[in-house]
Amino acid sequence: MDKKLRPLLGIFIAVACAAALWKHRLTAAGVDVQVVQAANVLLMAVSLLTHIMYQRAMGTDSPHGFVRKVSGTFIIKFVVLASAALCYFYFSEAINKPAIIICAALYLVYNFISTAQVVKRKQAQQP
Repeated sequence: MDKKLRPLLGIFIAVACAAALWKHRLTAAGVDVQVVQAANVLLMAVSLLTHIMYQRAMGTDSPHGFVRKVSGTFIIKFVVLASAALCYFYFSEAINKPAIIICAALYLVYNFISTAQVVKRKQAQQP
């Protein structure tokens, strides 16, 4: 396993376990656990895709090219997840706001961790 993926896998496993263990508490609090679990899987899948794109960005010598590719992955994540949210809003009978807020927080966590890893690696590469 790639050591660079450990923090992302850790977040994925922690959220999946928390959702499974606290399912009754979350449901009692009005959170749709299935929405949170689906968002967690989608975020992990998109994070794996962008990890590959980050690897390609690491190979660029130009700082502008690096920033452009990292910004592109941010936009790809946002578009995919916004599309998923719009599908949820369109097809769902009742929109679960607490679950959407948790999903947005998960998006920020996944994005922060993956971007921080890339910036650290890029800084370590520079002499």
